[in-house]
Amino acid sequence: MRRKIAAGLVLFTDSFGTAGSRETYDRALDYAREAEQHGWDELWTTEHHFNPRALNSAALAMAGFLLGRTKLHVGTAVCVLPNHHPLALAEQTSVLQHLSGDRFTLGVGRGQPLIDQEVFGTGIAGFRDIAEPVALLEEALRQGRAKGSGERYQFDEVAITPEPPARRVPFVLASSSPESARLAGRLGLPVLLGPFIDVPTKRTVLDAHAAAAAEHGHQLDPQDNIDSAYFAVADDTPTAEQLLTTGIADAELQIAEFGKPLVERPAPTAEQALAGAAALTGCHIAGDVAECRRRLAERASELGVGRVLLMPEGAGSHEATLRTIRAASQVFHP
Repeated sequence: MRRKIAAGLVLFTDSFGTAGSRETYDRALDYAREAEQHGWDELWTTEHHFNPRALNSAALAMAGFLLGRTKLHVGTAVCVLPNHHPLALAEQTSVLQHLSGDRFTLGVGRGQPLIDQEVFGTGIAGFRDIAEPVALLEEALRQGRAKGSGERYQFDEVAITPEPPARRVPFVLASSSPESARLAGRLGLPVLLGPFIDVPTKRTVLDAHAAAAAEHGHQLDPQDNIDSAYFAVADDTPTAEQLLTTGIADAELQIAEFGKPLVERPAPTAEQALAGAAALTGCHIAGDVAECRRRLAERASELGVGRVLLMPEGAGSHEATLRTIRAASQVFHP
């Protein structure tokens, strides 16, 4: 029998361009409490830097706090791998696993090519090539030991402290392309599907992942893979879709204004941002309760994943986010 798909609330820690830092974090905690009361299974934190819109620059710190304040499973979506030494991530992950009683999942990815990767990491080179740090992180979490023998990391074998739990620590790689999915498959890792690709494209990514895993002798459960989507519940489907379209377009304009890219590109106009967001409608789960329930079931059937991460802060206001978090109980538990 197919098990119930787990629903994770992604906390962007969105200021919506107006709230101060303390107010933004108070709202995020409200969302977490509401999620626990309204049938959500998990909480997921994000990592963004030098952006007054998305204020969570410490995904692991916030994950640890949420593990202590709720009984829900918590994950990172994602820790930006080019910003961190992979063994530092392994040790912090092990700490969170031990403290939480195995309620933590580490999600990593390459992130966006913005200035934080120049400040903390190796710039565009580190963004483009994540194969070495992913492999090193996987080795550290699986074996409890790791040795740097690649081009970027060179060091004698060291033990991870504290030692990771005996069974494999939950660890997923964010993927929006067959290339990154094949990397995950080669290492025997599940994937976290990005929100800005439609379901047929996600199916293609998962097929590439499964083929690479089989080629390298890994037997992976498809339900260990994770989907993600922006999420809005309203009285009718057009209203929900419009909430996400305007909210995502506004966020894109703020990223362009405050986020310095590693590769210069023209900033979008308001019209271009709105048109780009509207083109993504098919990627989201948005509508009235019945339509959201239908879209969620359709994804679960087509993709075979066991978890879906939903992003209601894309709806563009504190009030719309709260409404969606609360209404989700009707979607998850008809």
